[in-house]
Amino acid sequence: MVSPYLPHILSSLALCSISINLVSRKKIIEDERARVAAQTSILESIREQLLDPKRSLSGEELERLRGLARSSSGGGVGGGVGGGVGEGQGESGAEKREKETISWGDVFTGRGPSKDEELSKWDQKDLEILRKELSK
Repeated sequence: MVSPYLPHILSSLALCSISINLVSRKKIIEDERARVAAQTSILESIREQLLDPKRSLSGEELERLRGLARSSSGGGVGGGVGGGVGEGQGESGAEKREKETISWGDVFTGRGPSKDEELSKWDQKDLEILRKELSK
């Protein structure tokens, strides 16, 4: 005997599942934005110190700031910037996101993409410029 409330129970369960997953995605996105803002701030600080001839940036301090920028990139769904200096050759994160699709099953179970993202072409370009400046 099927309860007359079964459709209501299933629809409310689906609605609750979707809303919980949307809230968790929203939190992940907020965390990712904060991480990117922190990493941008660190990299801008490095850039200012490298461009200002009055300030001298020691190799030790540069490595410390690089490590800070790298360590703030981990965690979250989708990983972060992949690897260290010299790594990240290959597809950019945007190219991977275009190829990746999230199925409805993943939406309801709350799973997301688990592949690590690599450096974008702009990050690679900036990294090459930084390497050239450091080698001078």
